Formats: sequence, structure tokens, C-alpha cells
Amino acid sequence: MPRILSEELIDLVKTLIREESTHPLKKLIDEMPAADAADLLEHLDHDERLHIFELLKPEGAGEVLLEMEPPVQERVLSDLDNKAISDIVQELDSDDAADLVGDLPAERARQIIETVGEEVSRELRKLLPYPEDSAGGIMALEYVAVNADSTVQEAIETIRTKREEVENVYYLFVVDDHQRLVGVVSLKDLVLEAPTRRLKEIMNPEVISAYIYNDQEEVAHLVKKYNLVSIPVVDEHHRLVGRITHDDIIDVIEEEADEDIALMAGVINQEIAEESPLKISRARLPWLIVGLFGGILAAVVINQFESSLEKVVALSFFFPVIMAMGGNTGTQAATVAVRGLATGDISVMNIGKRIWVEMKVALVNGIICGILLSFVVGIWLSSYRLGSVVGIALIIIVISSGFVGASVPLVLKKMDIDPALATGPFVTTSNDILSLFIYLTLVTVSLSLS
Repeated sequence: MPRILSEELIDLVKTLIREESTHPLKKLIDEMPAADAADLLEHLDHDERLHIFELLKPEGAGEVLLEMEPPVQERVLSDLDNKAISDIVQELDSDDAADLVGDLPAERARQIIETVGEEVSRELRKLLPYPEDSAGGIMALEYVAVNADSTVQEAIETIRTKREEVENVYYLFVVDDHQRLVGVVSLKDLVLEAPTRRLKEIMNPEVISAYIYNDQEEVAHLVKKYNLVSIPVVDEHHRLVGRITHDDIIDVIEEEADEDIALMAGVINQEIAEESPLKISRARLPWLIVGLFGGILAAVVINQFESSLEKVVALSFFFPVIMAMGGNTGTQAATVAVRGLATGDISVMNIGKRIWVEMKVALVNGIICGILLSFVVGIWLSSYRLGSVVGIALIIIVISSGFVGASVPLVLKKMDIDPALATGPFVTTSNDILSLFIYLTLVTVSLSLS
């Protein structure tokens, strides 16, 4: 039964390990769902994790490994011997086994493939060549397919013979003599129809399928759009080669969301559970360096307007306000654009419409904020003329930042580049520079006219 992870539970497990109380420890772990056991192990020291893994049967160890965060899983796998990994791989579904072996170093993966059973080895060699983020990379080879000329009774018998091999059968896939996917039958229809009826008479020929090289994000969109719990995968000849179930799609959605959030924050390829300072630094440093040089470029822009600032030094007090408003506006627009593209609510076909909406929003927000700032500056500097200049600058900055924030992700999507790359530090830094340039240009023109 599920257990709520607590300090008491962690302390209990540590005590059992320390006292070498093998039987109660094994009983405790065996009774926990795999996800809870993985969560518990992630809070233990590495040696303690290995101690528990030695107590688990291959099937249980495999389920726990799959639930672990990648950095923790990587450390555990690195310390398990090849026999232990081979035993685990042979107990997993084909897609999970391929994921596990695919994350190993190339030489060790080859050794594992050579030591597992012939059938598992064949499945691994078939799945591993596909890109890990493609339909082929996440599909499972376990499915139930029956020829269109078969009867309902024959289909039910096929399901019974494969009940150990295929878990969670949602649909029966219907194929022709060449293994091409021609239809689908729900279990409900299968049970309700007469045993002698042919599948081709009751199947739904309008079956939604994924091409084997489709990006996993496209597959997730299909599942979401058509409310599917399972989707068949076909090759270039429309032959059925595998299926993807809803649990894999949930993993894809979570993975894509994590990736987009990480890119937006400028944290590239960093896992949350990562503990190595060097790996974390390598993930974060590139965008920090981009931000550093962006700041230097902003300083160059400020330097070009030094004479204007010398006349009214107090205008430099509003740099943080101007830069923050530009950065925040751009990030808001970019975040909405990226999220909409990721969920399918925004498409490349309505780029112009989306940008126009963001421009109108930016205009309204810019006018309101600009009026407020102009009054503050006017009172502060006892000059409503300068206040008006700063307010107008803010309006222009908010509009331009909204345009940049909304348009760059949409344009990148049109160019088949991940739109998440356009957000975070990139948008913030570029808008900082643009905001300073607009602000100082207007101030300089105003001072030259006075």
C-alpha cells in the first residue's frame, strides 16, 4: 500500500540497513508501490540504495529504477554489474528496456544486449536505432493485432493467449494480410458483438496512428486532441510496428514541459535531482555568459549617452524600472506564446493574429504604466516635461518588448526551431538593451530640444 514519505520512514529504513535487518527491510520495500520506493531511495545515500537493490527481485528492481530521476538512476546503474542489469532488462516491457539500455555507455549497452535472451536482444536491436524522442523511440512492441478476416471469437482468443505478454489492452488493432493497419476495435465492441462476426464488419477504419519517426511531442498532441489512451505506430508502408500507451504520453508531456521550463530559465540539460556541482554549472553557465555579455553591451549603450546623463543625472535612477518593465513584458508575451505552441492552442498559421493580440495588450499596459510613471517622474524631478518623456519612452518600450517576446518564439516555431530557446535570458537580455536604447534616445532628443 502507498506510504507517505516522512523523516520517520527514512530514519526507519536507515536503521534497518545499519542493523542488517534484511527480512523486515525487504518486506517493507516489497509492500511499497514502485514510485514510492523510488522516492524513498532518492532520499538515501548511494551505498544505502545499492544495499536495497541487492534485496529486490529483478522485476521489482526494474520497476523502481524506471521511477527514479535520471541522475540517481544513472548512478545506480553504474554500480550494478552486467548480470544484474541483464536480469532487470529481461523483466521489462520492450520500450522500458530500450530506455534503460539506451542510457548506458555504448560499450556496456552492447554487452547487455549480448547477454540477454534472444527475444529481448532482438527487441532491443529493433528499438534502439530510433531517436529517443521519436514515436519509435517511445513505442512498445507488445500489442494485440488480429487480421481483418478473423472473427470476434478468434480475436478474444488472441487476447487471452497474449494476456501475460501485453498489459492493459485498450484497443484491438486490425491488420490486413501484409500487416498494414486498417482499423481498430474497442474492447467494449468486441464483447458486445456476436462471436461469429468478422472484425472488418465492426472495426473503425478511421484509426488515428503515429508515424514511427514522428516527434514525441507530435504524438502527445495527437493523443490529447483525440482523447486516446493508446495509439498505434506504423512504418513508411503503414505496417503496424508498435503502440504507445497513455502512461508513456504522460511521461512525454512532463519531459517536454520540464525541457521548456529549463530552456526558458536558461538551465540547459540540468536534471532537478542532479547533485554534481560541475554538471549543474555546465547546464547553467552558457546562458549566464550570454547574460554577462548582454549586460556589457547594455553598458556600451549607456556609455554612448554619457553626455545626456551628465545633464540630468536623476534620469539614470529609472534604469531599473525601464529595464524591468521591458524584460517582464517580453517574458510574459514569450511565455504565453511558448505555452500555446506546446499545448497546440497556438499554431504557426495564426502567427500574425497572435502578435497583433499581444501588441494590443502591450499598448493598453504601456499606456497605463506610462501615465503612472510620468506622474512619479514629474513630481520627483519637478519637471512634467521630463516626466512625459519618460512615460512615452515606457509606452514604446512595453509595446516593442511585447512584440519581441511574442514574435520570436512564433517565428522560431515556423523555422522548426524549439521556441523555448527564445525565452528567458535571451528575451530578457535583448529587451534590456532595446529598452535602454529607446529610453536614452528619447531623453537625448528631449534635452537637445530644450
